[in-house]
Amino acid sequence: MKIGVISGSLEAGGAQRVCLKIIEALKEANHEVALITLTKTDWLTVEKMLGKVIKPDQEIVLLKRNFSGFNAYKPLLAAALTPRIRRKYKLDLLINSQADTLPIKSDILYVHYPTFSEFERVDINFKYSRSVFWRVYISLFKVVHRFFASYLKTGVLVTNSNYSKKALKKYVDRNCLVIYPPVEVKEFATAFLSDKRQDKVVSCGRYSPEKNYENVLEVAKRLKKVDFAVVGSFSGEKSTNYYQKLCLTLSEEKLTNVELLKALEFNNLLALYGKSKIYLHSMKDEHFGIVVLEAMAAGLVPVVYQGGGPWEDILKAKQGYYGFSYRTAEEAGNIIKMLLAAENVGKEIVERNRGYTLEFSDEVFKERFMKLLNKAL
Repeated sequence: MKIGVISGSLEAGGAQRVCLKIIEALKEANHEVALITLTKTDWLTVEKMLGKVIKPDQEIVLLKRNFSGFNAYKPLLAAALTPRIRRKYKLDLLINSQADTLPIKSDILYVHYPTFSEFERVDINFKYSRSVFWRVYISLFKVVHRFFASYLKTGVLVTNSNYSKKALKKYVDRNCLVIYPPVEVKEFATAFLSDKRQDKVVSCGRYSPEKNYENVLEVAKRLKKVDFAVVGSFSGEKSTNYYQKLCLTLSEEKLTNVELLKALEFNNLLALYGKSKIYLHSMKDEHFGIVVLEAMAAGLVPVVYQGGGPWEDILKAKQGYYGFSYRTAEEAGNIIKMLLAAENVGKEIVERNRGYTLEFSDEVFKERFMKLLNKAL
C-alpha cells in the first residue's frame, strides 16, 4: 500500500519524531511511504540531531519556494495543494502527523494540541493588536483557521496526551484515542548508570519564548552553588532573538552558574545527562513533554511545572513518586535544594523510573500506531 505521511518540516522537535517513527513503523510493515512536507528536509541535520533514521521512499515538497512572511498562511496553501498531490501520486491513505498546525483532511490525524484554541487567550490577542496590519492579519487567520478546524471532524483522531484529549473534547467536541509520542528510552538509558553525577540541573528543548527558560535563570539566581545548563535547538529568527535575550539576561544578572548551550549532537547530550542529577522543565502547560521522559530514562529526577502533559500524563499527578512539580521559581528551587541534600529520595525515584519509562518507548508507540492503522484499514 502507498501511504502519504504529512509533516510541516522535520526540524528537531517532538512532532517531527512522531512523523519519523510513523514512517519507520510503516516501512517495517512493508508499506511504500511518501513524506509530504512544506519545505525540503535536510536529512544530514536530522541525523546529526537524532541519529540514524529510516527515510521514506520519496519526499514530496509542497512549497517549492520558501517565501518569507505570512508564515501562518503557508499551511492553508499546503491544504489546498494536497488533494491534487494525493491523486497525482496515487496515495491509498493519508496520515497527517501534524494535524494541529496543518489543516489537511486525512484518514488518520495525529493532533499534538488544538493550537487554534490558543487564539482565544488574552496575551495572544494582545500581541496581534499592536497595529492595524497585525489586527487584520490575525483576524483573517482566526476566521480561516476556525473554518479549517472542521477537518478534525473527519478521519480517525489521535492525540499525544490526556491533557490534549480534554482540550480536543472542549474545542472540537470529539473524543479521540491517546497514543503517547515515541521516546527513545533505550538510547537515553545508556547514560543511566553513569558514575559521574554532579550537582547539575539540565533543561532541554528549543530556543523559543514558550519554553520559558527565564524561569530556569530565576531558579539559578536562588541556587548560586548549583550548575545549570540549558540545551536548545534553533528554528529561525525567533530562536536567535530569544537566545540573545537570554544571553543578555545572563550578563545583566551576572549568572556564572548557567550555560546556554546550542543544539548538541546526541552523544554530547548523553554525556551532559550523565553528569547531571536533575531535569528542570520550565515550560508551562506543555502538551506532552518528550524531553522529560528522555531525561528520566537517562537517570535524572524530573522537576516540572504543575500543569499540562508532564504533570498529568508523565508524572500521573503524583508528587514525589515519578518526580516533582512546582508552581513558582521559589518552589522549584526548594525542591532542587532538597533533592541535592537528600540523595536517597532522588535515587528511589530514579530506580522506579527505570522500568516506568519503557511504557513510553518508541517500540510501544509503533505497536499501538500499527494496531490503529490496521483497524482503520
